[in-house]
Amino acid sequence: MFAIETDRLRLSVLRKSDAQRVADYFIRNREFHKQFAQTHPASYFTVFEQRKFLAYDCESFLGGSLVPLWITLKGGSGIIGRVSFFNLAYGGMMSCAVGYHLDKEYTGNGYMTEALSEACSFMFREYKMHRIEAFILPENEKSISLIRRAGFTGEGRRVSYMHINGKYRDHEAFYLLEPDYR
Repeated sequence: MFAIETDRLRLSVLRKSDAQRVADYFIRNREFHKQFAQTHPASYFTVFEQRKFLAYDCESFLGGSLVPLWITLKGGSGIIGRVSFFNLAYGGMMSCAVGYHLDKEYTGNGYMTEALSEACSFMFREYKMHRIEAFILPENEKSISLIRRAGFTGEGRRVSYMHINGKYRDHEAFYLLEPDYR
């Protein structure tokens, strides 16, 4: 449907037919992502449910409200992560939020830094965003380090921001402005 390529990666919007690959990714990383990911019911980890999420992704992408980029190694087919932009606001705001996650077997290789940097550049260039926000659990030091490497600035704390691993949790807020990115 749509793809961006970096030196080592392909970031693409997937179709419903990719539901098995997505479900496999989530099953493989269920425990690894659990401490930092939003709370999901058991059905989330099924092909049936992922087919519905991918249909929503495609519809929302075409409607301009979501940019859901699944990450694979260039030339490969196995999913290793995702960067998605949501809460797109146009007009006077020109802002969005970003979320991301990576396969446990691919951490520490700079893949997410590469994917996030290229994806943010794409959002500034193609969607004309002015501001991108990220919200991270305070104890997720690796993610905070990543977001700072990508040029984001800390802005404070969002109280009771998202339901993570069974309860609502505070998150640290970060932002990246288009003029700062150049």
